[in-house]
Amino acid sequence: MRFFSAAFLTSLRGQFTGWRTWLLLLLAPLVSFGAARLLPPEETSAPVRVGVVLPEEGGGPFWEKLSARSGLVVTFCPASYEEAERQVAAGQWDCALVLPEDFSARLAGLDTAELFTLLTGPGSAVYPLVRETAAACAAECISPGIAEQYLLDSGITGPEEAAALRPRLSQVLEERVLVTLETADGRPLDPLTLADRGVSSLIAGLTAVMVLVWTLFLAMDLGRWLESPAARRLAPLTGRTALLLPRLAGGLVPGLCAGALALLAAEHPLACIAALTPFLLFWGGAALLLARCRPAWSALPVLMPFVPALCLLLSPVLVDVSLIFPALAPAVRWMPVSLYLGACAGRWTDGLVLLAGGVLLLAAGIKKSPSERGRY
Repeated sequence: MRFFSAAFLTSLRGQFTGWRTWLLLLLAPLVSFGAARLLPPEETSAPVRVGVVLPEEGGGPFWEKLSARSGLVVTFCPASYEEAERQVAAGQWDCALVLPEDFSARLAGLDTAELFTLLTGPGSAVYPLVRETAAACAAECISPGIAEQYLLDSGITGPEEAAALRPRLSQVLEERVLVTLETADGRPLDPLTLADRGVSSLIAGLTAVMVLVWTLFLAMDLGRWLESPAARRLAPLTGRTALLLPRLAGGLVPGLCAGALALLAAEHPLACIAALTPFLLFWGGAALLLARCRPAWSALPVLMPFVPALCLLLSPVLVDVSLIFPALAPAVRWMPVSLYLGACAGRWTDGLVLLAGGVLLLAAGIKKSPSERGRY
């Protein structure tokens, strides 16, 4: 135990005197707080601006129904035709909806042919949603008239009875359709929670990737040091495991500190920092195994550029590719970064999976080889 403490303190001192540790400690918070600053929650909640050019008279009921649908996805902004055209051309608004001056008269006459004009720009993306939303609002406005016309044409009621039924028809037919959201696995989804969680999930994912890269560099350092003359002289006395463990622990401390500093920008920093411990334990056990195998750690410099890209691709940091390619769902679900993000979101079973995997990897790395037995 005395050897472990002395070796751990020596390793820790060496870590904090190197420039690479301080670069990590500065870079990790810079990336996380930069993401929080550049991508605030109100931007990640996708409030795409859409202009609406209303007629001078008669567009009030339609605008009430349309503005009621403003939310996290689309925000409707009343404007003049010139302003809408200018904002769409400048890319400030995604598109613009233009209503004709005889809009109310055409609705009263149930004339919906070419009722709207949609202004789009080169970067317009949500205009199909805007088109369907406008059509739904128009249908709400004319539905009482359609019902009344049907009652008259079919002979169910006369003109006087139909006039008396108008308030009732409007009350029944103008009820809004309630939309409930759920995730791909069937869990209920609150849009406000999803919007607030966007930046936090991005920060946690980027931090996990940085910590992973740091741990893999640590595995290379451990494997290289294990072949140094000093380690070769000490190995017959203590064994390679006793040499690697304190240096591994000393190397994981900067990763934990940098991760904790970076996660302070997350929405729930304490939960994310707590989930970082089993994540580091998992990759620490993997680093211990890699350091003991020369072909493995010597191949890491070649594979290192692909590690961040693979983590971002197969983990729901930026986008969940399993929704596009369902065949990748098992790989995405059990990626360590995905498990870490799940633990940050409150799924404690994902944290337990990382913890169990880390314990197994450490046990496999600590297990003595036949050549080490009897050297303690």
